Amino acid sequence: MAWDPTLYTLLGIAAAGLLCLVAVAGWKHRSEPGAKAFLALITALAGWALVYGVQLGFATLDAQLAWQRVALAIGGPVPTLWFLFAVQYTNRCDWLTRLVRAIIVLDPIVFGLLTLTNPSHGLVWHEATLVSYGSTQALGLAFGPGYYLHIAYAYIAMSVGFGFLVLATIRSTLYRTQAGLLVLGAIPPLVANATFSLGLNWSPLPAVDFTPFAFIVTGPCFGLALFRFDLLERVPVARKRLIADADDGFVVLDESERIVTFNPTAALILDDPTEGEPIRECLPATADGSTPENVDGTTLTAIVDQQRRVYDVTRSTLSDHHGRVVGYVLRYRNVTDRHRYDRRLKVANRVLRHDLRNRMNLITGWADRLGRSDDEEAAVAAERIAETAECLIELSEQVRLLVETAKDTGDTAERVVLKAHIEPLLEGLREAHPDAVVESDIPSTTAVIVPSAKLLTIAVQNLLENAIEHNDTDRPWVRLTVESASGDDEYTRIHVADNGPGIPETERDVLHEGLETPLEHGSGLGLWLVHWTATAAGGDVSFTDEAAGSVVTLALQPGNGD
Repeated sequence: MAWDPTLYTLLGIAAAGLLCLVAVAGWKHRSEPGAKAFLALITALAGWALVYGVQLGFATLDAQLAWQRVALAIGGPVPTLWFLFAVQYTNRCDWLTRLVRAIIVLDPIVFGLLTLTNPSHGLVWHEATLVSYGSTQALGLAFGPGYYLHIAYAYIAMSVGFGFLVLATIRSTLYRTQAGLLVLGAIPPLVANATFSLGLNWSPLPAVDFTPFAFIVTGPCFGLALFRFDLLERVPVARKRLIADADDGFVVLDESERIVTFNPTAALILDDPTEGEPIRECLPATADGSTPENVDGTTLTAIVDQQRRVYDVTRSTLSDHHGRVVGYVLRYRNVTDRHRYDRRLKVANRVLRHDLRNRMNLITGWADRLGRSDDEEAAVAAERIAETAECLIELSEQVRLLVETAKDTGDTAERVVLKAHIEPLLEGLREAHPDAVVESDIPSTTAVIVPSAKLLTIAVQNLLENAIEHNDTDRPWVRLTVESASGDDEYTRIHVADNGPGIPETERDVLHEGLETPLEHGSGLGLWLVHWTATAAGGDVSFTDEAAGSVVTLALQPGNGD
């Protein structure tokens, strides 16, 4: 049984080679959604083209019939694999009902068995002849009911999958190029197979099935979709984010701001979203009339599962390899707990600022009145009451600053020139404490990066006031110096030295641990404000004991130009 390859043989082998290259390149993405069906489809197409090409190199009827059975058995699963890939690629897995799953599994198995055992029953073809054209010979088959039943199923499955991809091409710029290449690559084999199945004569050798040879067009088209347009990578990008952050709501939009897909949380937030619908028709009604263009950075309140929830909304852009916008992602981040906490914090702040302060002022007034008593013991008690009241008023002021600056410790950063912001603090300190010695050495151009200038000035002011007010010497002394970043030191350092008693070890331990306990806590919030300023700016706070007094160092990221 001699094998003499023909031009058709070479075409079949070339088509198989192109498809194998695509399959090998796509193997590394086999874990992606839809990848297994895609790789199985490419492998089946390659096997079909190779076997049919080899078949046409034989010149005897028995040899060609043997290879024909193998070729049809390998090609039988192609419609099923195409349908599965199209369903997974376009995210229409709801089509895979139990009945559909049974049909798509049974057809390739039954058709393959019937093909391989055809000599015993003739259901796939009942007559075979060898048709010659020059030196080329091909099988002329009279097909039976088994073949036509399979063909009917094949065209239904192929048409549905083809329709899914056409819709993806039309509706979504996010998938347009990829889906368009898939559609383009599928058209030639579909046309060739329809021509062969209908018995249309459009070649010198009508017995030749040109379907496997059309894969020469399919291979490059699928290869472009895979290599040039990230077929097995870009499609799952948004879905991965949906799965990874399932507690938040995600909506993927195409370039025209039509819904491509969304997760269950987003479905609860929006007004009955459906794929292909413009997102603006699904956005909940808001007082500020938010649109898809301006929702980024807004806050949305919605009733979800009969509970009032608050979401931060962000809008990010999806771009292709050319940098062109191909879609958007809306993220609804659940911040209900944070929102509830902020509201309670504001109420607590109001109580501290107004109610507590007013009552402390009353206590101070009564203490002053009591201090004018002739009773020496009562006068001493009144002085202590007044001092305690002033401490509580100061503490309420620190809490107020703490609440007001909480929003300044986010993701923003500001370049601050130190001398411009610290010198006014030093002047104010000299005026408030004329008996104290206040010194400084601040380079005029040194700058740091902090969440906000306000937060920096509050932190430095607390260090300066702490150095004076808690100083028990006859002549308090404080010196502020700035050491610019240089050499191996990547930080700009603000040193505040004093001749006071130093900062107690318990205060330092609390800051080091980062929390307070009932048995171990700081005496106020001043050092906490300093600590939070430093950590929010990517720096730290350190303490050094001197022979007379101590030094507190605030290390911060240097500003550009330091």
